[in-house]
Amino acid sequence: MTRFERDLKAAKEGNGIEILAGRKAELDRLWKEGKACKNGFRRQCIAQEYTRLKAEYDKIDALF
Repeated sequence: MTRFERDLKAAKEGNGIEILAGRKAELDRLWKEGKACKNGFRRQCIAQEYTRLKAEYDKIDALF
């Protein structure tokens, strides 16, 4: 079971606010890290991870 599946299941059970807050904090951290990174390849990897996590965040947020 992936982290997204666990979070989705927990959100359906009623812990959605806590999960969304944790994921939002992670998205903010990645955004800041990507802006500060000078290595182009690393920045691209961070951008891909940010995009994936943002899509998962939006799916969980759509439950509410």
